[in-house]
Amino acid sequence: MNSKPLNYTVGTAAMQVAVLPALLALLPGCAGPQTEALPRAGVRGTVTLDGAPLEEGIIRFVPIEETRGPKTSVPIAEGRFEVDEEFGPLVGSHRVEIESTDDGGYAADDEQALQRLLENPQSIEVVTIPSEYNRRSKLRADVTDEGPNEMTYQLVSQSN
Repeated sequence: MNSKPLNYTVGTAAMQVAVLPALLALLPGCAGPQTEALPRAGVRGTVTLDGAPLEEGIIRFVPIEETRGPKTSVPIAEGRFEVDEEFGPLVGSHRVEIESTDDGGYAADDEQALQRLLENPQSIEVVTIPSEYNRRSKLRADVTDEGPNEMTYQLVSQSN
């Protein structure tokens, strides 16, 4: 039998093993220059609803206009929010969305709590923020890298 095809296959495999690491070493240069992290800044502030601190919620900074990048969500507790520059919003203009996370102690997916509620009916106070402050928000924030980025949002639950 002729062993030439076997030698050719072995030779090709050996060449692939030798060339593959060299090609892989070149790949990092193909990705182009590494991009710098987007500039972020720390923010803090207060949120009230009808004059009282919003007990539980989320404030979101959604980039608008020339600001490009991810939105940032920050928890609100006892009317206050704060995040440092590592996890803060991008420097630039943002639409601000505020939502309450106060479910009155009865989360929609907590079957045991809902069963207790069915057995002992009672009034539940759930804090609701009008959509003009969340999904349809016209609130704005300009976040700067110089700071301080201190904000106050005084929300009203009913239109006057």
